[in-house]
Amino acid sequence: MVDVGVMTVQPVATDQSEGRRATKRQLADGINRLNYLGKPLLVEFAHPEFGQTLSVAAIPQPCDGDTFDALWAHELADNLYHYQVTRVVLPGTPEALNFSMTGAMISPTGVSCPLPAKGTSLSSRQFARTKANKPISATLTQNGARFSGELIDFSAMSLCVEVAIDQPNHRYWVALERQVYAVLEANSELIYAGDMTIVRHTLGTDSQMLVLKPVDTVTPRYAKKQYRPHRLNFFPEPVLIFDHPIGGGICKLNLLDLSGLGFCAEESAEHACLLPGMVIPGARVDFGAGGQIPCKIQVVYQTPPDKDDRIKCGVAILDIDIQDHLRLLSILQRARNRNSYLNSEIEPDQLWEFFFETGFIYPSKYQQLAGRKDGFSTTFRKTYLEQTPIARHFTFHSGGHIQAHVSAVRLYEQTWFQQHHAARRVGKHPVGFEVIIQLAEYFYSAFYLSPDKIGYVAGVYRPENRFPAKYFSEIVRVLDNPDAASLDYFSYFSQVPDLPGEWLWAKTPPVWEVKKATPDDLFDFEGYYNKVSSGCLAKALDLTPQTFERKALQEEYSKLGLTRIRHLYAIRKNGVLRALLDLHQADTGLSLSRVDRAVLAFVLDNEIPPNLLFTIIRGLTSKLELDAPPLMVYPREYATAHGVDADKQYDMMILNVAHGEEYMQFLDAYSAQHHKKGT
Repeated sequence: MVDVGVMTVQPVATDQSEGRRATKRQLADGINRLNYLGKPLLVEFAHPEFGQTLSVAAIPQPCDGDTFDALWAHELADNLYHYQVTRVVLPGTPEALNFSMTGAMISPTGVSCPLPAKGTSLSSRQFARTKANKPISATLTQNGARFSGELIDFSAMSLCVEVAIDQPNHRYWVALERQVYAVLEANSELIYAGDMTIVRHTLGTDSQMLVLKPVDTVTPRYAKKQYRPHRLNFFPEPVLIFDHPIGGGICKLNLLDLSGLGFCAEESAEHACLLPGMVIPGARVDFGAGGQIPCKIQVVYQTPPDKDDRIKCGVAILDIDIQDHLRLLSILQRARNRNSYLNSEIEPDQLWEFFFETGFIYPSKYQQLAGRKDGFSTTFRKTYLEQTPIARHFTFHSGGHIQAHVSAVRLYEQTWFQQHHAARRVGKHPVGFEVIIQLAEYFYSAFYLSPDKIGYVAGVYRPENRFPAKYFSEIVRVLDNPDAASLDYFSYFSQVPDLPGEWLWAKTPPVWEVKKATPDDLFDFEGYYNKVSSGCLAKALDLTPQTFERKALQEEYSKLGLTRIRHLYAIRKNGVLRALLDLHQADTGLSLSRVDRAVLAFVLDNEIPPNLLFTIIRGLTSKLELDAPPLMVYPREYATAHGVDADKQYDMMILNVAHGEEYMQFLDAYSAQHHKKGT
């Protein structure tokens, strides 16, 4: 560039009637704000003959209130010395300011002029545009053609993308009247993906500038449902806090309502920053004194501005730690019903008193527990006073006392067993059913965000127990889909029977063999089970080849200082599977009903004599040093066919939580029926 020294440029008259009046002090404050933030301003030039304008970025210097000084952000082009200065634009929030220049002096390094007595604000667009504060790659595809470039700026309704043109003919490959599919990424992390229409375009020599608008302002994350989780309002409102993935900076938006799967955020149209479809990795929901809950979210819808120029944006949770989700759902359940508590701290002694008072622990059950009460007490304190990933408990408190309780323990990789359901009578209010609703709502919401750990909810109950028999059995009947909910029947023995004339372990006939189960055994068992039941049991209890010898759950227990080790054995006759045995080593105390320690025997053929079956099981429990576990035999008819009297009969209901919406509808109807009857 030729050194032209310092020159004085006369301003071109500009119309400043577009906004409110800005004082000299406000102009100085705007300049100093940009200087402090290290952000540029814009100096506009206009050609005196042809009229075209150019904007040049400049770095503002500290302003004393009388003089404006700025340094060019980049070297000036030679031809700009033939242009005239029109105005200076001070970008800002909530509005930009501008002023005309009189007596401006321009040098190769910068510009200077007396600060005018006034300026004006610029009329803002409905949705302000923000430049990307970091490199964000943009990939556009259309009709098999792929274009790469980067994001220039964005608003809550559009993106401006510049894509490279590698070959001359490629400039005509973009069909402007057709949609493009846009993907934005920063550091290989997805920020946005969706169909967009082309609003405007500018064709350059080796690039093309495109302004894109999303096709839909609604981008649902989950399939449309008839049942929706309860959306709750809070006062004061929680705040959604996040680092904006495109524009940078901390954003804070009030949340109008919340559910276990998403929120509704509010923002002003003038400063809207949420683009439908945008993914935000590092969001936090701030409850104030309740702390912050981190999560990854996606904007799923945006409403038009209302009369107050406010926009509502729906936000779906994409990813959240299972324990953080537990905290969120605990807050929501408490907000819905002040007597409802999810995984709150409970003094174990108070819970034991509740169990005795409600008759949940009856004399014969206590006889089985009395010798192990120290072990139960230790484990109860761990699971009820600490937040663990293997146990959930739901309580209904009133008057400072537990009125109802139910818990769930994760006994298989994706399967939680409901247990310890007990309730006091509180007038006509069905508090026992309240905790069932709590449990169902928790697993319904948690399933979508933790499907690797939540897939099935199961319950074991005696058929003569009317309350669980009604809502467990009824849901199986209502859904009428064994893949959604199934019911299987077991004979129960408090300990492995000691039949007279039993076969000796050492004298087992050679045609029978007992070996550790293999994937082939599980494949055969799955075929047998699908033939006789076709329900959920094989998958829920990890009795499929796909889950063979997985250790994920065992490792989680181990991290908590607890033990749950599984042993699968096959009983074969002449090489053909005749029974499958599922034995567990587990700490005392996870289940008062000992469901966590029970031996499950699945008999595929009545041909196996019961005294042989029980001898094998007794031998294995002794070998594995299991402490007198109970035995559950499937199918129930096996014991009956051989004239063996079981201690009890148990039904096992298993719900596939993928069908949780239907279950929630069923419980809503069941609850309405209860309230109508007043029972």
